[in-house]
Amino acid sequence: MKTLNRAIAQQTHQRAVEEGLVDPGELKAVMYYLREALNYRLDALQKNFPAKTLHAVAIKTNNQPEVLRHLVQRGMGLEAASLEEIELAIAAGCPAERIVFDSPVKTPAEINYIHRELPGMQVNANSLAELQRYPLDFSGQLGLRINPERRSDAPAIFDVSTTQSKFGVPLSRRDAILEGVKNGPKLSGLHLHMGSDMHDFTPHLKAVEALVELAGALKAAGQPISWLDIGGGLFFGEEPPYRIEDFTRALLRIPGIAPYRLITEYGKYVHHHNSLVVSRVEYVTPGPPDAPDLAYLHVGADLFVRKVYSDLPIHYPCVALPRQDKKERPEKSYRLVGPLCFAGDVLYEEIKLPELREGDLVALLHTGANTMSMWSGHCSRTPPPHFFI
Repeated sequence: MKTLNRAIAQQTHQRAVEEGLVDPGELKAVMYYLREALNYRLDALQKNFPAKTLHAVAIKTNNQPEVLRHLVQRGMGLEAASLEEIELAIAAGCPAERIVFDSPVKTPAEINYIHRELPGMQVNANSLAELQRYPLDFSGQLGLRINPERRSDAPAIFDVSTTQSKFGVPLSRRDAILEGVKNGPKLSGLHLHMGSDMHDFTPHLKAVEALVELAGALKAAGQPISWLDIGGGLFFGEEPPYRIEDFTRALLRIPGIAPYRLITEYGKYVHHHNSLVVSRVEYVTPGPPDAPDLAYLHVGADLFVRKVYSDLPIHYPCVALPRQDKKERPEKSYRLVGPLCFAGDVLYEEIKLPELREGDLVALLHTGANTMSMWSGHCSRTPPPHFFI
Protein backbone atom coordinates (compact mmCIF):
# COMPACT_ATOMS: atom_id res chain seq x y z
CA MET A 1 0.00 0.00 0.00
CA LYS A 2 1.70 3.19 -1.21
CA THR A 3 -0.76 5.77 0.00
CA LEU A 4 -4.16 6.34 1.58
CA ASN A 5 -7.38 7.60 0.01
CA ARG A 6 -11.02 8.15 0.89
CA ALA A 7 -12.02 4.54 0.23
CA ILE A 8 -9.27 3.17 2.46
CA ALA A 9 -10.18 5.67 5.18
CA GLN A 10 -13.81 4.57 5.07
CA GLN A 11 -12.96 0.85 5.05
CA THR A 12 -10.54 1.29 7.95
CA HIS A 13 -13.00 3.18 10.12
CA GLN A 14 -15.91 0.87 9.30
CA ARG A 15 -13.81 -2.16 10.20
CA ALA A 16 -12.86 -0.59 13.54
CA VAL A 17 -16.55 0.06 14.31
CA GLU A 18 -17.55 -3.49 13.34
CA GLU A 19 -14.81 -4.99 15.51
CA GLY A 20 -15.88 -2.91 18.50
CA LEU A 21 -12.70 -0.83 18.67
CA VAL A 22 -14.66 2.39 18.23
CA ASP A 23 -18.10 3.30 19.54
CA PRO A 24 -19.61 5.60 16.90
CA GLY A 25 -21.93 7.11 19.47
CA GLU A 26 -19.03 8.22 21.67
CA LEU A 27 -16.61 9.11 18.90
CA LYS A 28 -14.80 12.44 19.01
CA ALA A 29 -11.63 11.58 17.11
CA VAL A 30 -9.63 8.43 16.46
CA MET A 31 -6.28 7.77 14.81
CA TYR A 32 -5.50 4.72 12.68
CA TYR A 33 -2.04 3.56 11.64
CA LEU A 34 -2.00 0.94 8.86
CA ARG A 35 0.52 -1.88 9.20
CA GLU A 36 0.39 -2.70 5.48
CA ALA A 37 1.41 0.84 4.53
CA LEU A 38 4.30 0.76 7.02
CA ASN A 39 5.55 -2.57 5.67
CA TYR A 40 5.60 -1.15 2.13
CA ARG A 41 8.18 1.45 3.18
CA LEU A 42 10.20 -0.90 5.36
CA ASP A 43 10.41 -3.28 2.40
CA ALA A 44 11.66 -0.42 0.23
CA LEU A 45 14.44 0.40 2.70
CA GLN A 46 15.55 -3.19 3.04
CA LYS A 47 15.41 -3.80 -0.71
CA ASN A 48 17.41 -0.76 -1.80
CA PHE A 49 20.13 -0.45 0.86
CA PRO A 50 22.91 -3.00 1.45
CA ALA A 51 21.78 -5.93 3.59
CA LYS A 52 24.05 -5.00 6.51
CA THR A 53 22.55 -1.50 6.80
CA LEU A 54 21.00 -0.60 10.16
CA HIS A 55 17.83 1.41 9.66
CA ALA A 56 17.37 3.25 12.97
CA VAL A 57 13.92 4.81 12.61
CA ALA A 58 13.58 8.14 14.43
CA ILE A 59 11.40 7.67 17.52
CA LYS A 60 10.59 11.39 17.68
CA THR A 61 8.65 11.08 14.42
CA ASN A 62 6.23 8.48 15.79
CA ASN A 63 6.55 7.18 19.35
CA GLN A 64 3.52 4.88 19.53
CA PRO A 65 4.59 1.70 21.39
CA GLU A 66 2.85 -0.79 19.10
CA VAL A 67 4.44 0.83 16.03
CA LEU A 68 7.88 0.76 17.66
CA ARG A 69 7.47 -2.92 18.54
CA HIS A 70 6.61 -3.73 14.92
CA LEU A 71 9.67 -1.88 13.67
CA VAL A 72 11.89 -3.88 16.01
CA GLN A 73 10.22 -7.15 14.99
CA ARG A 74 10.95 -6.28 11.36
CA GLY A 75 14.67 -5.97 12.18
CA MET A 76 14.80 -2.18 12.29
CA GLY A 77 16.73 -0.16 14.82
CA LEU A 78 15.48 2.92 16.65
CA GLU A 79 17.06 6.38 16.85
CA ALA A 80 16.62 8.11 20.20
CA ALA A 81 17.03 11.83 20.87
CA SER A 82 16.54 11.60 24.65
CA LEU A 83 16.94 9.17 27.51
CA GLU A 84 13.14 8.84 27.56
CA GLU A 85 13.24 7.67 23.95
CA ILE A 86 15.92 5.13 24.85
CA GLU A 87 13.48 3.80 27.44
CA LEU A 88 10.78 3.58 24.75
CA ALA A 89 13.18 1.63 22.52
CA ILE A 90 14.03 -0.81 25.31
CA ALA A 91 10.33 -1.27 26.12
CA ALA A 92 9.75 -2.08 22.43
CA GLY A 93 12.29 -4.90 22.69
CA CYS A 94 15.06 -3.19 20.74
CA PRO A 95 18.53 -4.63 21.49
CA ALA A 96 21.07 -2.03 22.61
CA GLU A 97 23.18 -2.61 19.51
CA ARG A 98 20.26 -1.45 17.35
CA ILE A 99 19.66 1.78 19.30
CA VAL A 100 21.31 5.01 18.12
CA PHE A 101 21.49 7.84 20.68
CA ASP A 102 21.71 11.33 19.19
CA SER A 103 20.74 13.82 21.91
CA PRO A 104 22.85 17.01 21.64
CA VAL A 105 22.74 17.53 25.43
CA LYS A 106 23.82 14.21 26.96
CA THR A 107 24.58 14.42 30.66
CA PRO A 108 27.44 12.56 32.40
CA ALA A 109 24.80 10.50 34.21
CA GLU A 110 23.21 9.43 30.90
CA ILE A 111 26.59 8.51 29.42
CA ASN A 112 27.53 6.49 32.52
CA TYR A 113 24.15 4.72 32.46
CA ILE A 114 24.68 3.63 28.84
CA HIS A 115 28.26 2.57 29.63
CA ARG A 116 27.10 0.39 32.54
CA GLU A 117 23.74 -0.91 31.41
CA LEU A 118 23.57 -0.80 27.60
CA PRO A 119 26.87 -2.03 26.11
CA GLY A 120 26.94 -2.03 22.33
CA MET A 121 24.66 0.98 21.87
CA GLN A 122 25.67 3.38 19.13
CA VAL A 123 26.11 6.85 20.60
CA ASN A 124 26.92 9.91 18.49
CA ALA A 125 28.80 12.61 20.38
CA ASN A 126 27.59 16.04 19.31
CA SER A 127 30.84 17.92 19.96
CA LEU A 128 34.52 17.54 20.79
CA ALA A 129 33.68 18.78 24.30
CA GLU A 130 31.23 15.92 24.70
CA LEU A 131 33.89 13.37 23.76
CA GLN A 132 35.77 14.28 26.95
CA ARG A 133 32.86 12.89 29.01
CA TYR A 134 33.29 9.29 27.80
CA PRO A 135 35.47 6.76 29.63
CA LEU A 136 38.40 5.40 27.63
CA ASP A 137 36.86 1.93 27.87
CA PHE A 138 33.38 3.09 26.81
CA SER A 139 31.26 -0.01 26.23
CA GLY A 140 29.20 1.45 23.40
CA GLN A 141 30.04 2.16 19.79
CA LEU A 142 31.07 5.79 19.78
CA GLY A 143 30.56 8.09 16.82
CA LEU A 144 31.14 11.80 16.28
CA ARG A 145 28.55 13.99 14.62
CA ILE A 146 29.92 16.17 11.84
CA ASN A 147 28.27 19.31 10.48
CA PRO A 148 29.05 19.19 6.74
CA GLU A 149 28.25 22.92 6.40
CA ARG A 150 26.52 22.42 3.08
CA ARG A 151 23.39 24.17 1.90
CA SER A 152 20.36 22.06 1.15
CA ASP A 153 16.74 22.68 0.19
CA ALA A 154 15.54 21.90 3.72
CA PRO A 155 13.17 24.56 5.14
CA ALA A 156 15.14 26.97 7.32
CA ILE A 157 13.53 25.70 10.53
CA PHE A 158 14.83 22.17 9.73
CA ASP A 159 18.26 23.09 8.32
CA VAL A 160 20.92 21.83 10.74
CA SER A 161 23.94 22.30 8.47
CA THR A 162 24.33 26.07 8.77
CA THR A 163 27.50 27.57 10.20
CA GLN A 164 25.57 28.45 13.37
CA SER A 165 23.97 25.04 13.83
CA LYS A 166 23.96 23.55 17.33
CA PHE A 167 24.47 20.11 15.82
CA GLY A 168 27.84 18.51 15.20
CA VAL A 169 31.44 19.60 14.77
CA PRO A 170 31.87 21.78 11.66
CA LEU A 171 33.73 19.99 8.89
CA SER A 172 35.82 23.13 8.44
CA ARG A 173 37.42 22.28 11.82
CA ARG A 174 39.07 19.22 10.32
CA ASP A 175 42.42 19.78 12.07
CA ALA A 176 40.69 20.24 15.42
CA ILE A 177 38.76 17.01 14.84
CA LEU A 178 41.92 15.02 14.09
CA GLU A 179 43.62 16.50 17.13
CA GLY A 180 40.59 16.30 19.43
CA VAL A 181 40.07 12.54 19.10
CA LYS A 182 43.68 11.55 19.82
CA ASN A 183 43.54 11.07 23.57
CA GLY A 184 39.92 10.05 24.07
CA PRO A 185 38.01 6.80 23.57
CA LYS A 186 38.29 5.27 20.12
CA LEU A 187 35.74 6.29 17.50
CA SER A 188 34.00 3.51 15.60
CA GLY A 189 31.90 5.75 13.35
CA LEU A 190 30.93 9.17 12.04
CA HIS A 191 27.49 10.73 11.81
CA LEU A 192 25.82 13.48 9.82
CA HIS A 193 22.30 14.77 9.44
CA MET A 194 21.65 17.84 7.29
CA GLY A 195 17.98 18.58 7.84
CA SER A 196 14.46 17.44 7.05
CA ASP A 197 12.15 17.59 4.04
CA MET A 198 15.05 17.63 1.59
CA HIS A 199 14.03 16.88 -2.00
CA ASP A 200 17.37 17.48 -3.72
CA PHE A 201 19.71 14.55 -3.04
CA THR A 202 22.85 16.23 -4.42
CA PRO A 203 23.95 18.22 -1.32
CA HIS A 204 23.41 15.18 0.88
CA LEU A 205 25.48 12.97 -1.39
CA LYS A 206 28.27 15.58 -1.42
CA ALA A 207 28.15 15.64 2.38
CA VAL A 208 28.48 11.86 2.53
CA GLU A 209 31.48 12.08 0.18
CA ALA A 210 33.12 14.48 2.63
CA LEU A 211 32.27 12.14 5.53
CA VAL A 212 33.93 9.22 3.73
CA GLU A 213 37.06 11.30 3.16
CA LEU A 214 37.20 12.33 6.82
CA ALA A 215 36.67 8.71 7.89
CA GLY A 216 39.69 7.74 5.80
CA ALA A 217 41.82 10.40 7.45
CA LEU A 218 40.73 9.27 10.91
CA LYS A 219 41.46 5.63 10.08
CA ALA A 220 44.92 6.61 8.89
CA ALA A 221 45.38 8.32 12.27
CA GLY A 222 44.51 5.12 14.14
CA GLN A 223 40.75 5.44 14.70
CA PRO A 224 38.85 2.19 13.96
CA ILE A 225 36.06 3.76 11.90
CA SER A 226 33.76 0.99 10.63
CA TRP A 227 30.35 2.64 10.15
CA LEU A 228 28.82 5.82 8.76
CA ASP A 229 25.51 7.15 10.03
CA ILE A 230 24.09 9.17 7.13
CA GLY A 231 21.03 10.43 9.01
CA GLY A 232 17.62 10.92 7.41
CA GLY A 233 15.49 13.82 6.29
CA LEU A 234 15.23 12.96 2.61
CA PHE A 235 11.98 13.01 0.67
CA PHE A 236 11.61 9.88 -1.46
CA GLY A 237 8.94 9.98 -4.14
CA GLU A 238 7.61 7.51 -6.66
CA GLU A 239 9.04 9.17 -9.79
CA PRO A 240 12.66 9.75 -10.89
CA PRO A 241 14.89 11.37 -9.80
CA TYR A 242 13.32 11.29 -6.31
CA ARG A 243 12.96 7.54 -5.84
CA ILE A 244 14.78 5.73 -3.07
CA GLU A 245 16.51 3.57 -5.68
CA ASP A 246 17.83 6.69 -7.43
CA PHE A 247 19.38 7.86 -4.17
CA THR A 248 20.92 4.55 -3.13
CA ARG A 249 22.34 3.95 -6.61
CA ALA A 250 24.21 7.26 -6.38
CA LEU A 251 25.12 6.72 -2.73
CA LEU A 252 26.80 3.39 -3.35
CA ARG A 253 28.87 4.88 -6.21
CA ILE A 254 30.66 7.23 -3.79
CA PRO A 255 34.37 6.30 -3.87
CA GLY A 256 35.52 4.57 -0.69
CA ILE A 257 32.09 3.99 0.86
CA ALA A 258 31.90 0.24 0.29
CA PRO A 259 33.84 -0.96 3.39
CA TYR A 260 31.63 0.94 5.83
CA ARG A 261 28.42 -0.30 7.38
CA LEU A 262 25.68 2.26 6.80
CA ILE A 263 23.19 3.52 9.37
CA THR A 264 20.10 5.53 8.42
CA GLU A 265 17.69 7.55 10.57
CA TYR A 266 14.58 7.94 8.43
CA GLY A 267 11.43 9.01 10.22
CA LYS A 268 9.01 10.93 8.05
CA TYR A 269 9.68 8.70 5.03
CA VAL A 270 8.81 5.63 7.11
CA HIS A 271 5.73 6.98 8.88
CA HIS A 272 4.14 9.90 7.01
CA HIS A 273 1.81 8.13 4.55
CA ASN A 274 0.65 5.35 6.84
CA SER A 275 -1.86 6.99 9.15
CA LEU A 276 -5.13 8.90 9.22
CA VAL A 277 -7.26 10.62 11.82
CA VAL A 278 -11.07 10.58 11.76
CA SER A 279 -12.94 13.34 13.58
CA ARG A 280 -16.61 14.01 14.13
CA VAL A 281 -17.84 17.38 12.94
CA GLU A 282 -19.23 18.83 16.16
CA TYR A 283 -20.69 22.06 14.80
CA VAL A 284 -21.11 23.85 11.51
CA THR A 285 -21.76 27.57 11.86
CA PRO A 286 -22.21 30.22 9.18
CA GLY A 287 -19.29 32.48 8.41
CA PRO A 288 -19.54 36.17 7.53
CA PRO A 289 -20.85 37.15 4.07
CA ASP A 290 -18.62 35.96 1.22
CA ALA A 291 -16.55 33.83 3.61
CA PRO A 292 -16.52 30.08 4.34
CA ASP A 293 -18.69 28.50 7.01
CA LEU A 294 -16.89 27.17 10.09
CA ALA A 295 -16.62 23.42 10.66
CA TYR A 296 -15.43 22.44 14.16
CA LEU A 297 -13.35 19.27 14.61
CA HIS A 298 -11.98 17.46 17.66
CA VAL A 299 -8.34 17.76 16.52
CA GLY A 300 -6.40 20.86 15.63
CA ALA A 301 -3.25 22.55 16.90
CA ASP A 302 -2.94 19.85 19.58
CA LEU A 303 -2.30 17.11 17.00
CA PHE A 304 -0.99 19.20 14.09
CA VAL A 305 1.53 21.32 15.96
CA ARG A 306 3.87 21.89 13.02
CA LYS A 307 1.10 22.84 10.62
CA VAL A 308 -0.62 25.36 12.89
CA TYR A 309 2.33 26.93 14.67
CA SER A 310 4.67 27.34 11.70
CA ASP A 311 4.48 28.77 8.22
CA LEU A 312 5.50 25.45 6.66
CA PRO A 313 3.36 24.46 3.66
CA ILE A 314 2.10 21.26 5.30
CA HIS A 315 -0.94 19.71 3.66
CA TYR A 316 -2.94 16.79 5.02
CA PRO A 317 -5.43 15.57 2.40
CA CYS A 318 -8.90 16.01 3.87
CA VAL A 319 -11.93 13.94 2.86
CA ALA A 320 -15.51 13.64 4.10
CA LEU A 321 -16.48 10.04 4.80
CA PRO A 322 -19.69 8.62 3.30
CA ARG A 323 -22.85 9.21 5.29
CA GLN A 324 -25.59 6.84 6.35
CA ASP A 325 -28.08 8.29 3.88
CA LYS A 326 -25.51 8.02 1.06
CA LYS A 327 -27.00 11.11 -0.56
CA GLU A 328 -24.74 13.32 -2.61
CA ARG A 329 -24.33 16.84 -1.27
CA PRO A 330 -23.04 19.92 -3.07
CA GLU A 331 -19.47 21.00 -2.46
CA LYS A 332 -18.91 24.01 -0.20
CA SER A 333 -15.99 25.95 1.24
CA TYR A 334 -15.19 25.63 4.93
CA ARG A 335 -12.85 27.12 7.47
CA LEU A 336 -11.71 23.99 9.30
CA VAL A 337 -11.05 24.76 12.96
CA GLY A 338 -9.90 22.75 15.96
CA PRO A 339 -11.09 22.46 19.58
CA LEU A 340 -8.49 24.53 21.42
CA CYS A 341 -9.29 27.74 23.28
CA PHE A 342 -6.88 29.62 21.01
CA ALA A 343 -7.73 31.84 18.02
CA GLY A 344 -4.97 30.40 15.86
CA ASP A 345 -6.31 26.84 16.05
CA VAL A 346 -7.18 26.67 12.36
CA LEU A 347 -6.29 23.70 10.15
CA TYR A 348 -7.45 25.22 6.87
CA GLU A 349 -8.59 28.79 6.25
CA GLU A 350 -10.53 27.53 3.27
CA ILE A 351 -11.05 24.03 1.99
CA LYS A 352 -13.74 22.56 -0.25
CA LEU A 353 -15.68 19.53 0.97
CA PRO A 354 -19.12 18.06 0.34
CA GLU A 355 -21.62 19.95 2.47
CA LEU A 356 -20.98 19.15 6.14
CA ARG A 357 -23.51 18.74 8.91
CA GLU A 358 -23.25 18.10 12.62
CA GLY A 359 -22.21 14.49 13.25
CA ASP A 360 -20.52 13.96 9.88
CA LEU A 361 -17.06 12.40 9.81
CA VAL A 362 -13.97 13.99 8.30
CA ALA A 363 -10.68 12.15 7.74
CA LEU A 364 -7.27 13.77 7.43
CA LEU A 365 -4.75 11.53 5.67
CA HIS A 366 -0.97 11.08 5.83
CA THR A 367 -0.82 11.93 9.52
CA GLY A 368 1.74 9.33 10.66
CA ALA A 369 4.73 11.63 11.18
CA ASN A 370 5.22 14.34 13.80
CA THR A 371 1.64 14.32 15.06
CA MET A 372 0.93 12.04 18.05
CA SER A 373 4.61 12.25 19.06
CA MET A 374 4.26 16.06 19.23
CA TRP A 375 0.88 16.14 20.99
CA SER A 376 0.39 19.53 22.65
CA GLY A 377 -0.76 19.82 26.25
CA HIS A 378 -2.56 23.10 25.55
CA CYS A 379 -6.02 22.91 27.22
CA SER A 380 -4.95 19.57 28.78
CA ARG A 381 -6.93 17.56 26.26
CA THR A 382 -6.57 13.77 26.03
CA PRO A 383 -4.97 12.47 22.80
CA PRO A 384 -7.31 10.52 20.52
CA PRO A 385 -7.14 6.72 20.77
CA HIS A 386 -4.55 5.23 18.44
CA PHE A 387 -5.01 1.86 16.69
CA PHE A 388 -2.26 0.02 14.80
CA ILE A 389 -4.21 -2.22 12.44
